[in-house]
Amino acid sequence: MGLLSLRAAITRGVLLVLANWPVVLIDFAIESLYKLAVSVPVLGASLGIAALVGEDLTSLLSQGVRATADVVLGSLATAPVALTAFLLALLIVAVGGEAVMFVIKAGTLAVVVEADRMSGNVHTLPFGNEAFERASVYRLETVLDAARRFGRRAIRLALWLGAFYAVVGAAYVAIVTEGLVSSHSPWLPAWPLVILVSTSVAVVTIAFVNLIYDLLRVVVVTDDCEVSVAVSRLKRFVIEDARHVVGIFLVIGGVQLLAAAGSLLAATGLALVGYLPFVSLIFVPLQAAAWVLRGLFFESLGLSALAACQTQYRRFSRARFGGSDLARQA
Repeated sequence: MGLLSLRAAITRGVLLVLANWPVVLIDFAIESLYKLAVSVPVLGASLGIAALVGEDLTSLLSQGVRATADVVLGSLATAPVALTAFLLALLIVAVGGEAVMFVIKAGTLAVVVEADRMSGNVHTLPFGNEAFERASVYRLETVLDAARRFGRRAIRLALWLGAFYAVVGAAYVAIVTEGLVSSHSPWLPAWPLVILVSTSVAVVTIAFVNLIYDLLRVVVVTDDCEVSVAVSRLKRFVIEDARHVVGIFLVIGGVQLLAAAGSLLAATGLALVGYLPFVSLIFVPLQAAAWVLRGLFFESLGLSALAACQTQYRRFSRARFGGSDLARQA
């Protein structure tokens, strides 16, 4: 069973996700709860900053959690102790929530793995009832059993990711505060450029590590192996099949960028309509509905990318390692 072409892998990934659509709802719900939990430290810091500087809390929170977090970081940059405490609180919530989220997502990913194993060459069929029926294997019992099976490894992966975030955050805080607390720093004249470069490097590095983290989840769930074994197998997979892995995420990433641009235009239109009399009464429900639809769309795209990588990795694993434990249990 050889590797699929890029187009066939993406088509198969999308089909597997659509045929098992409840996993998209589950992933969206757990990610929404995770973001809500992470927003609690940001909200607390925002309340403190609004009280100290006399800024309106509504305007501070109006641009969303990420923009508010940027404002909080900027306001706390001159207070290293307060900034460190804020980042520590954020890290604790993020790591704990990430562990719980991966436990649940391991169950939904197990459904995709089973669908890939049981559906044969379903990607060669036209999109329709026959293809969806062949690829549909979702059962709540599968999600719960896989969540219990991968719970310990989920926590280990979350701790690794949290440790990396802590290292990146500590390095970033050190760079940000260096130019503020030291008037004799040789980098002081170029401090804005240093901040720009360090922020860009941090964002790109975190995005890359998140990709590795997702691929490790794929290997752990597909092969039902330990994290250390997954690391060595992922190295071989990425080296020997880098073109397909990069291609899948570039295609899905391009679609996400287009969708983000479209959602931004739609949000702008809703904002303009919101100022009209009486129409503003239905603005909040429309905005909530748009947020839910946008979240479900992006969640399905991300899960489709993982499903496409998984279907490629399963073929790679069977050829290199003799198949997975999950496959032997079937």
